Amino acid sequence: MDPLPDPLDDRVMKEILPPPQQPLSTNKLFPKNSFIQFNLDKVPDWKILRDHLAREGKLEKKDVLDLINTFISIVRSEPNIIQVQDPVTVVGDIHGQYYDLLKILEVGGNPEETKYLFLGDYVDRGMFSIECVFLLYALKINYKNTITMIRGNHECRQLTSFFNFKQECEIKYDDEIYERIMESFDALPIMCLINGRFLAVHGGISPSLKEIKEVTTLDRFQETPKDGIMCDLLWSDPCEIDEQAPFMDWENNQTRGCSYVFGGKAAIGFLSRNNLISIIRAHEAQLEG
Repeated sequence: MDPLPDPLDDRVMKEILPPPQQPLSTNKLFPKNSFIQFNLDKVPDWKILRDHLAREGKLEKKDVLDLINTFISIVRSEPNIIQVQDPVTVVGDIHGQYYDLLKILEVGGNPEETKYLFLGDYVDRGMFSIECVFLLYALKINYKNTITMIRGNHECRQLTSFFNFKQECEIKYDDEIYERIMESFDALPIMCLINGRFLAVHGGISPSLKEIKEVTTLDRFQETPKDGIMCDLLWSDPCEIDEQAPFMDWENNQTRGCSYVFGGKAAIGFLSRNNLISIIRAHEAQLEG
C-alpha cells in the first residue's frame, strides 16, 4: 500500500515509511476463505493487521465494528473465571505501547503455538492503545482457546475518559467506536486460574471475597463498580514489603483512592482457604520486571 506523500522530504527517520495513504482493505483484513466455525463470522488475518498497524495504518469503520462485534461474541460466552493449563506466557500491563506488544509476541512465543494470558490494562498512557486493542482482538478471534484476556482497572469509561484512550478513539475514528470498545471491555472475564492453583488477576484480592467460587456469580457485564469484590479484583494492591508486611491484614488504599491494600496475613489466609499456591498480578510497575 502506497505511503502518504512527503513533499518536503523532511522526515528525520527516512528508513521508516510514512503511514499508508488508505485504510487496510476489507479483502486483505478478512480473506474470503477465512471463517470461524460458529456464526460464520469473518476471521482477520492478524499478521497483515499487525504489520499495517505497525505503520500507523487505519481500518475501515465497518471492519472495526466487525472485529469488535466478533470479539464480543467470543468473550461474552466465557465464564468469569478462566481455567488455563501451563505452559502459558503471562503478560502484564500494555498501556497503549503497541511496539512493546509486538516485542512481547516476538519473545514470548508465536501466538500460533503459544498460550497467552493477558492481565488487562491494554489502553491509556501510551499513544497506540487502539492498535493494541485491534491486534489483541484479532489474536483472540483466531486463537480463542489459547489466547486469554482478562479485565484491568483501565478497561472502564471513567479512566479512559480521564486518561487518553477516549480522545485517541475520537481522533483516529469516532465516538461510536469508543463506545463499542467500552462494551467489549464490559464483557471481559475478570480472573484466571492456572493449573487450578495459581490465581491470576489484574489487581489483587478482596476482604469481601472468601472463596473463589463467589466470583462465578458476579455480574461482570457492567462498568467497573466503585467498591465491592469486582472493584477490588481490579484495583487492590499488596502492601510494601517491610517487617510488618507478613502480619498485615487490610488497609484502605490511599494511593489509588479506592479499594484496599492487603498484607501477608490476608494473602496467606485467602490462599489457604482456596487451596492456592500464589497470586499472579499486574497493576503496578516493577523496575526489575
